[in-house]
Amino acid sequence: MKRLILALLISVFALLVFAQNGTIELTFTGIENAEGFVEIGVFNSEKTFPEKGKEYRGERVKLTQKDTLNYSIENIPAGTYAIAAWHDKNGNRKMDKNLLGIPKEKYGFSKNRFGKFGPPGFEKIAFNVTAGKVVKLTINLK
Repeated sequence: MKRLILALLISVFALLVFAQNGTIELTFTGIENAEGFVEIGVFNSEKTFPEKGKEYRGERVKLTQKDTLNYSIENIPAGTYAIAAWHDKNGNRKMDKNLLGIPKEKYGFSKNRFGKFGPPGFEKIAFNVTAGKVVKLTINLK
């Protein structure tokens, strides 16, 4: 009987915790081939955006097809976020750039906004996650 009550309490607690979080459903377009990975950075602060290693949550998704990738990130607490992503073709976990510092791999941001000389500001691509809701975003990698 004690085990049943404990299991019930754990289940109720888990439901309450997860109900307070949201989900981000991402669709990436513009993927030229099925080589490598899509690196995704979910940022919750203007101070850390878009530094690799300083994201709130980072995801690395192995590609299995070209053109489109669908991916969900669950258990995101309610708040304001921005996403930066790129197609890491060679799997080296770095954004490859040419001698002028221009990216050689496709990249994109939430709201499909780009900066003129670098990434857009956090506030230009930020979106809100609400508890118990799903945010659907399409990011076109360019």
